[in-house]
Amino acid sequence: MTLRLIRKYTGHDITDDAVAAAARHASGTLPVLAAAIVDTCHALTTTEANLTRCADAIAAHLADVRRALNAGPGEPAPTLDPLGVLQAHGPRLNALTVQRATQISHLQALARIWLAHHQPHQPPTAEQAEQAQHAAERILAAIDDDINEGTVPAGIGSFTDLHRYVDAGDYMIAAGVPYDGTTDSINLAVAAQGLVVASLRTPGRPFCTHSTCRFPAHDHTTSQGPDGADLNAAVPLRCRHCDQPAHYDHRLDDYRHDDPATPDCFLIHRDD
Repeated sequence: MTLRLIRKYTGHDITDDAVAAAARHASGTLPVLAAAIVDTCHALTTTEANLTRCADAIAAHLADVRRALNAGPGEPAPTLDPLGVLQAHGPRLNALTVQRATQISHLQALARIWLAHHQPHQPPTAEQAEQAQHAAERILAAIDDDINEGTVPAGIGSFTDLHRYVDAGDYMIAAGVPYDGTTDSINLAVAAQGLVVASLRTPGRPFCTHSTCRFPAHDHTTSQGPDGADLNAAVPLRCRHCDQPAHYDHRLDDYRHDDPATPDCFLIHRDD
């Protein structure tokens, strides 16, 4: 299904097996991109099925109209709906047509990004590396402003997590990172994001922890001991696997190490 739609609307071959393999990657852009392609193809298939049903209903009524008008004296003629089939189905047909066009444009953009990711890697030029560095500095400054305002917590460690608090794409736009689907703009965005994530996970970068955190969705304490028994008073939460300071984030509905530079462990890991 994916290959047929992509070939039909983009002229490129991206096989179902390739998309499935990308979806199995543990982290990075590829699983997100694969999921977006699958979701868009599924939505497009649903839209086209609804369009077919809508068009068939209109076509059937038009056939009834023709038979009624062409019936001779004494010939049976179908009864026509006096309420107006076009009034009932026309707006939906128009809406589905617009929706289909939007989904096709989105699929074409995803295909361009996919192809850019699967082209042989070219080392960035000095100018591209400088652009990525400047963009990363502006993005990191904006993130720090949001941390100071309490919009996102200190200790954020990835764009995946950022997207759960804000529209992280706004950081890219504000930093002037272009997004026109070209290989150069995609490479610049990927490079800038990589530099930002590396900075966010720099050992020693300030992060929130017990007694210093002001983010309301964080809980840095626990009332259970290592053996699961209830404690008389709450104590600072530590990861039960690696013993690093940790917290529960109610916004993410997940546990996180306080320090984003802490390596993933058996119990706590970042899905990016």
